[in-house]
Amino acid sequence: MRGKLIILTAVLFSVLSCQKEQIEIGKNVSETFYVQNEGASMRVLVEGNTQSKVILLFVHGGPGASSYFYNTDYISQNIEDKYAVAYWDHRNAGASQGNNNGDNLNLATMTSDLEKVIAVLKYRYGSDVSIFILGHSFGGMLSTSFLTTSNNQNKVKGWIMCSGSHNYPLNNTLSKQGLIYFANQQIGLQKRVSEWTEILNYCNSLPTNLSLEQANKLNSYATNTESYFDAVRPLNLTGIIKVKAISQNYAITSAFLNSKYSQTATINQELAQYELSSKLNTITIPVITMYGKYDLICPPSLGDDVFNKISSLNKSQIILPNSSHVGMYQDQEIFCLEVNKFISTYK
Repeated sequence: MRGKLIILTAVLFSVLSCQKEQIEIGKNVSETFYVQNEGASMRVLVEGNTQSKVILLFVHGGPGASSYFYNTDYISQNIEDKYAVAYWDHRNAGASQGNNNGDNLNLATMTSDLEKVIAVLKYRYGSDVSIFILGHSFGGMLSTSFLTTSNNQNKVKGWIMCSGSHNYPLNNTLSKQGLIYFANQQIGLQKRVSEWTEILNYCNSLPTNLSLEQANKLNSYATNTESYFDAVRPLNLTGIIKVKAISQNYAITSAFLNSKYSQTATINQELAQYELSSKLNTITIPVITMYGKYDLICPPSLGDDVFNKISSLNKSQIILPNSSHVGMYQDQEIFCLEVNKFISTYK
């Protein structure tokens, strides 16, 4: 009897292990899968209308952040109702798994990761699916690297650059200029005088070429200003995490450890002097840039650099009037309206 049970168990295991994964095509899909590449197992959550044959792929910030934070109720109700959205966690980010694999945490390998994610999306949902990529913050650098590598831009229909960086030395210069401008403005208005005076003094003390430590401190000051402007909608990330952690199954421990590791990884030294402005002329697909009026982390002038140097015939610029660095929250109505319009035009 025991021998028969062992045989039956083996047969059932064999049958179940050979069953093909069910890939859902519908108007209200939510499915998670993992993409393997170079020692990493990267989480991808696809939600929304896969029946539309259109996927908006978020390429998040960092290195070491997560796509969790883009999956808002407003985006669910105003983009996912029309199209599918893919929330991808990079290697060493969010809920992605695998070894720390430090030698592979670099822009070249992450570009390969993005190529693999797009290949898997097309395999799962059809080779005829239209994919649009949206790069935010560091995701701007990663998506620029992808688009300027080989013939990759032929794999997508369009590029949305939302408060993204593609040139870190230029980014530092523009952040410094923006902080000085707003510091003088706000001090003149007698608003947060002590905070802005500290920022102004630091910016005025900086050399032309910044060390990584100086650039990080500049970025820290730019981040602090997120809450300094009356016009900017407040952003409470801690509150968002508390509300969404359970409903969206945040892998909090994994996300924390990944973020902690990435903050001190050698990729940061690599990126500090990295620029892709010189390759922007190779981009010919439709492009829209979206930057917050008060963004001092990735200032709107970065969008000007992209807009002026790409060779795309179909391109446009949007300034988000109530936003600093996170326009998909702070100007969510305009963000979703413009994203939908862009996709509808070029899908």
